[in-house]
Amino acid sequence: MKKIFILLLLALAVVSCSKKSDSTSEFSNNIRLGTGFTSNYMDLVGVGTSFPVESSIYFRLESADDMGGSAVRIKIDKQDGTPYASNDYANPQSYGHILLSTFSIPTAGSYKATGILVTGLKTVSSINFTVY
Repeated sequence: MKKIFILLLLALAVVSCSKKSDSTSEFSNNIRLGTGFTSNYMDLVGVGTSFPVESSIYFRLESADDMGGSAVRIKIDKQDGTPYASNDYANPQSYGHILLSTFSIPTAGSYKATGILVTGLKTVSSINFTVY
């Protein structure tokens, strides 16, 4: 009986030690591009960095911090740093870490997409990509 009590106490200690603190997150700051959404609309298919002219480029912006309903701005610059376009996307919910949507580039070239939370103008992540 004493051995069972000690094993039970050790098991409880392991469970309590493995709990994540409130300051850690299973989410990270990143942006990915793809050719479409998965069937459950939570991730991308055709993930890559090269897309045909005028095709729909799908993005998935993930923030380590809860977006808190903030709109997301995708700022597109040419590879030389020249601003190209900037689009804001309304957030459909008041909480969460991920926003998915789409944009199109009608001109071939090399670009950089930067995801920004409009509330607080917090830059989340950037990615370089090519339109051919």
